[in-house]
Amino acid sequence: MGIKRKRDAAWSDLGTDISECILRRLGFVDILRFKRACSWWFSVAESYTSSSWYRPCFQTPWLLLPPPDHQEEKADKGGERSSSLCFFNLDEKKAYRDVCLCGEVYEGRCVGSSHGWLVLLDRTANLIVFNPFCGARIQLVSLKEGGLKLLDDVGAFAGGNKYKDCRAFVSKAVLMSDHIGKKKNKDKDGVVLIYGVEGEGRHGTKMNKLAFCMFKDKDKYGRFIDLDGDYERYDDVICYDDVLCAISSYGFVEVWDFSGSSPTKVMDMRSSLPRLKAIEFAISSRQVCSWFHFYLVESCGELLSVGRVVEDFVYVDVDGKSVRHHDGDNNKPKICIYQTSMFYVFRLDLHQKEWVEMESLGDQIVFLGGNQSISLRAEDCPGCLNNSIYFTDSSWEQADENHSSGGHDMGYYNLRDKSVKPFYHSRCYKMKPTPIWVLPNPW
Repeated sequence: MGIKRKRDAAWSDLGTDISECILRRLGFVDILRFKRACSWWFSVAESYTSSSWYRPCFQTPWLLLPPPDHQEEKADKGGERSSSLCFFNLDEKKAYRDVCLCGEVYEGRCVGSSHGWLVLLDRTANLIVFNPFCGARIQLVSLKEGGLKLLDDVGAFAGGNKYKDCRAFVSKAVLMSDHIGKKKNKDKDGVVLIYGVEGEGRHGTKMNKLAFCMFKDKDKYGRFIDLDGDYERYDDVICYDDVLCAISSYGFVEVWDFSGSSPTKVMDMRSSLPRLKAIEFAISSRQVCSWFHFYLVESCGELLSVGRVVEDFVYVDVDGKSVRHHDGDNNKPKICIYQTSMFYVFRLDLHQKEWVEMESLGDQIVFLGGNQSISLRAEDCPGCLNNSIYFTDSSWEQADENHSSGGHDMGYYNLRDKSVKPFYHSRCYKMKPTPIWVLPNPW
């Protein structure tokens, strides 16, 4: 008589206690993989990571990238993308393609990244707030129904209009709370947009405005409300400690207080120092083909203004080295691109209402681009250099237009020796979707 073998138990039959014991021994990436194994493991991991005794280790921001075979826009024969997006881990210098739920990003452009959540806008003007680590999503009202005055005034959604892709209407989106969906912050949940239309400003430039919507407003859920900003073009916006701060393309700053029932403007500082610094650099370095972009970041309780100087018409050879058009081997093919050459930093002196230039960030590291700019301690970011600015390309319109480059302008700037170096090596100068920083937050 043969011995009957006991049927092998399925991994999904593991009890909660054993599963949590395993989870305590797993790192961040392995917990993400654990969650994707099956629905039971997902629920166990969700319960474990939301418990009071769980203490997640801090993660260096990850870079959301198109997969290597799509970094220059490609598709399969059916016109659909054949791969998912991937994350690049700066600490491990490794790309992950199997730990996150990124398929939805292909349905629309990522117009913002805050606290681990992405803000996606599709071609038909629908907005989604999406967490690629756990798959949670919040559907917002369409821009077509959102009450955005600037878009309504120019007939952006009228029949026969010239705007074929609605994704061009939003240049940046940030979340107003760092704990979306948590009970203690639920009244603060919302999103802020910098939105606009190309060619509607003075001299045919892009005009944009600020608008926000609060998730708590059930009567007009997701409906956007324009802020009373005084400027025609904004470069960046951040939210922290119940305030919203925005900086114009001239370096002027406005601040709104959101602690009350409605936002109140509490500051309008029209200092020209940040822009004068950029112009001074362009003249001294004879980089007449330069353009500038301003960012805001909260660092150690202070508000910083970061100026970015981008050189246009930079020629690079096939090895990625910058060269003058008439230098080097004339037989080598060259491509004309734009390239960040430097950054400069100011901190806001609240008493004098003026910017003060900073020579160093100390032990801080700034991450900026299409994301909500963040400043982190170097000890919390293994694999990164302190006193540096890690940047991605925020000129999304360049990637959309029919150019040979776009989305490629990324690296890190060392304030100590004023050098720009790469952190991700790619010979592709057309990267779409444009890479963006994401601070891992799966719970």
